[in-house]
Amino acid sequence: MKKALLISICLVAGLSVRAGETRESSVLAWDSLRHEVRLGYGDPLFESATKYEITHIGKPNTEVLYLTGHLFAEYQYSWLWWLSTGMQVDFNSMGWRDLRDPASTHNYYNLSFLPTIRFSYYRHPWVTLYSSAFVGLTINGGTETDPVRHKKTICYPGFGITALGVQVGHKGFFGTVEIGGLCALQNENDIVMLMSRIFSVSIGYRFNN
Repeated sequence: MKKALLISICLVAGLSVRAGETRESSVLAWDSLRHEVRLGYGDPLFESATKYEITHIGKPNTEVLYLTGHLFAEYQYSWLWWLSTGMQVDFNSMGWRDLRDPASTHNYYNLSFLPTIRFSYYRHPWVTLYSSAFVGLTINGGTETDPVRHKKTICYPGFGITALGVQVGHKGFFGTVEIGGLCALQNENDIVMLMSRIFSVSIGYRFNN
């Protein structure tokens, strides 16, 4: 009886050690993939509010033709398992037309170039939790002329955060879900994005040279 119990304890201990080694090796293998690229889509909640303002308040005879939401691409390089830096490019646009002149169409776009820094605070073979911050430049342009600057293309400071990001992946491929926000403004009266892209998803790939 004692011999059988001793054998069982040894087997359980061996399996636990093996599982721990497997988990550790999986984490190390994932962390060794230092380059990361991803493509994503973010919600247009702020732009939807702008759409409502245009069609119901500012220009009631206006029909919105399209609203892209946020399309973004990002590259990251991992310096440590918990620290990476990179660059993100984000694009969103909206088009509309005056119902009194259907042949006349208008649009605006925001193109953001955002250096990023990411901090990971939980690692598992399949799951990583992280937060990030980005600060850069947003180019606002389109068919409309700014009434103050009398220009069609204006540059704004662009910045934002990922309050919580969840990355799930294995063998290089992964997907993410993020909660955060993206802003671009000069002051409280000159805003092109305010906590836009609150929710976003992406797919990506990690690799070495």
